[in-house]
Amino acid sequence: MAHDVNHSEMDVAAQVRSALVDTISSERYELWIAEDTQWSWIDGALRIDFKNDFTCQLAKRMLSKDISAAVQGVMGCAVDVYFDVRPKSKTSPANELQSAVVDGIRHSEPRSVSGHSTVARVDGQRPAKRPLPQRLQPSQQLQPSPRQQNELWEQFVQGPSNQLAWTTANLIVSEPGRLSPVVLHGPNGCGKSLLAASVAERLRTVKRMRRVVHMSSEQFTNDFMEGLRGGGLPMFRRKYRDVEALILDDIQFFVGKKSTIGELKHTLDNLLKAGKQVVLTADRSIGDLQALGSDVVGRLRSGMVTPIFPLDEGTRVEVLTRLCTAAGLHLGPDIVSQIASRAAGDGRVLSGIAKRLMAVSSLHAQALDWEQCWNAVYDLVQSTQPVVRIADIERAVCNMFGLQPESLQSANKTRSVSQPRMLAMFLSRKYTPAAYKEIGEYFGKRRHSTVISAEKTVSGWLSEDTQLQAGRGLSIRDAIRRVEAELQVG
Repeated sequence: MAHDVNHSEMDVAAQVRSALVDTISSERYELWIAEDTQWSWIDGALRIDFKNDFTCQLAKRMLSKDISAAVQGVMGCAVDVYFDVRPKSKTSPANELQSAVVDGIRHSEPRSVSGHSTVARVDGQRPAKRPLPQRLQPSQQLQPSPRQQNELWEQFVQGPSNQLAWTTANLIVSEPGRLSPVVLHGPNGCGKSLLAASVAERLRTVKRMRRVVHMSSEQFTNDFMEGLRGGGLPMFRRKYRDVEALILDDIQFFVGKKSTIGELKHTLDNLLKAGKQVVLTADRSIGDLQALGSDVVGRLRSGMVTPIFPLDEGTRVEVLTRLCTAAGLHLGPDIVSQIASRAAGDGRVLSGIAKRLMAVSSLHAQALDWEQCWNAVYDLVQSTQPVVRIADIERAVCNMFGLQPESLQSANKTRSVSQPRMLAMFLSRKYTPAAYKEIGEYFGKRRHSTVISAEKTVSGWLSEDTQLQAGRGLSIRDAIRRVEAELQVG
């Protein structure tokens, strides 16, 4: 995990702690560093104050090299590190005697890691602990407003692109914990975050759960880093583990954050063992999240992994219709259908189109016609259309069927290769401007008549929703939907 030095804030001590946890793991950090240990950056040196001499010497013996390396990694040069013992506050003689037994013999002059004598204490200059945010009560948790709560579930538009995810969401609400963890993954704008928020809302309102935490993975990480400052990890863990349901958005944010991934693993273990509901969203498949580590990925695979694809045309039409109605726009169904058919399967793009049309409509007294609407949103539609090459389609098809990259261009005529090859030819005609001859040349110097035949064959499969033998029983519609999701088209 990379650590950027922010000299303007001089928050070096916090960055060193973060780097140290990344190096030694949060478990080892907690074992050797007491919760009430204070870290400070004074006069170009790192100072660590312990409650008593025992914990001071223990940490110095076990972690001095790791701490020095962490400081050097943050600052880019060797820096003195001082281990010190905080002066005791005034106590009663009985308490002083008890403290003396626990603390042992106190050294009058702590030694630095580098062997130099420690600097004199600077009274009153030790930075105060940053208070950890209080545990969120149900009313404080990040959740929609009451009006949004009543609308989120109804806002979600069901369609072929998200049918499995919608069914999964209903099962979560009916029997929380049965499907756990649930991973909703798909490209931007497919509706996974809206569905996750809808699930959180239903668990609160329908199942009457009071401890439902719905956070972004970035906020989880920030809270964890804050918990390392001043010994706030117990409070952090109560916040994320003492819950009935935990919903985290965009878990791909954890990639590269070793210590946070370790904390996530233990959080998942705690919740899953207790039978609690966990819902996670990601912008990529589990196979593309291997950087989270085999432990976390294994736990995710043990649950319900649910893909959400880019919005299909029918769903896009319904989404855009609802958005226009909500904006007070009265457009003909043909106009809405034509715009939706040309737009990408991204709900955010459709929202932008509706807002653009609303603004343009305010300039005209009469209802907008097709030409006015298209001129208003043409740039939005065109800018979101990805440029697809035949090679992109070939790669996506090979990935889905588990074929070697050169398979579709080979002379192999077995069904395990010929069916994917025909599908790739069909999609090349649909999503690229290439002519039959060019497509045939690309796929093993085949004749243009072969491409025409492949196009007709796949069209026939679609009319009957044929099961592909090459895809282990995968239907042609599902196969096309998955390839389109990888290409972010459709």
